[in-house]
Amino acid sequence: MAQFHIRAIGMAYVTMIRAIAIAFTSHNVLVLLSLTGLIASGAAVVFMLLEGWRYIDALYFAVVTMATVGYGDFAPTTAAGKVFTIGYLFIGIGMFVLAVGASAEAMISALRRLSEDQ
Repeated sequence: MAQFHIRAIGMAYVTMIRAIAIAFTSHNVLVLLSLTGLIASGAAVVFMLLEGWRYIDALYFAVVTMATVGYGDFAPTTAAGKVFTIGYLFIGIGMFVLAVGASAEAMISALRRLSEDQ
């Protein structure tokens, strides 16, 4: 009986990985993920200039902020950095949500197609 559960779990993981691979071939997903990456990269350059951070730190802050994680280890200290962050939050979070939503929709659609094929 335990072998059946292990096999079923393994098959579920394989199906999920196949669905993820299919989802990431979707034009909409690729465009939204690319735009999200461009926005985060652009924001990182602005944070570098305004806050004097290294690029990796600025990119880390941009991604963590966009994903609404907010660890608190980096925060803008200049007035210009704070004002930019306010605007970036609206654009960045919106793009992040769109990209995650499109990815999830594509994965669910792929899972449905894969389950119909079985």
